[in-house]
Amino acid sequence: MAIDGVKPREMRRDPFKQTIIWEIVPERTALVVIDMQNAFLHEKGLFYVPAGMGLVPKINQVARLCRERGILVNWVVRHPYRRDGLDIGYERDLYPIMVGHPAGYTEDGWGAQLVPELDVNHDKDLIVPKTRFSALIPGSSNLDRLLRYHGRDTLIIMGVATNICCGTTARDAMMLDYKVIFASDGNAAFDESVLGSKEPSIIQEAELMTLRACFAMVCTTDELIGELNKLPMLPASG
Repeated sequence: MAIDGVKPREMRRDPFKQTIIWEIVPERTALVVIDMQNAFLHEKGLFYVPAGMGLVPKINQVARLCRERGILVNWVVRHPYRRDGLDIGYERDLYPIMVGHPAGYTEDGWGAQLVPELDVNHDKDLIVPKTRFSALIPGSSNLDRLLRYHGRDTLIIMGVATNICCGTTARDAMMLDYKVIFASDGNAAFDESVLGSKEPSIIQEAELMTLRACFAMVCTTDELIGELNKLPMLPASG
């Protein structure tokens, strides 16, 4: 499946619709899956994203293809906060309900746990805790150090939420000179649907438009899978 885009340093007819195309070099690429935890995916989670659970099969498929081709898989998770909220920062002013709430991401709360439907390979994958929306701002996590240690300069981003943690991480990644590949239907937005709205997500589309124009290669999961399937698989072990 062809992707409507251009190679680096070529002019795009319409940067809001036509994406840049980054080459996927397995030994220099990492999959970064963000915040696929109960707080965001479970219907009783404090920050429930209704479209989030539908991402799981796509993410599992991409993660498997990545492992088979030597692409490093990272599961980025919101680190549990103290139940008294003293280490939350100004987020507690925006959402005071999160302090001590087990359906959020407090210590000993089930909201911080990855949903069990995810295909996590604990022998090969990395689980990276973060304390802020972006996984790449200073002090949030050690993701940047790990990626550079493993020689990765291209990031495939999937997870929740498009307009918060995934989008801010993608922006910061590009500013730190990573090549970003953002799966348009492999990320879901935190939007009016959390309040029961059934309207199409204009937030999702607006975020994708901005990322496509200035920060990332934006493609569908099927397009991404098509590119991954072109890459050689690692030799079978054993």
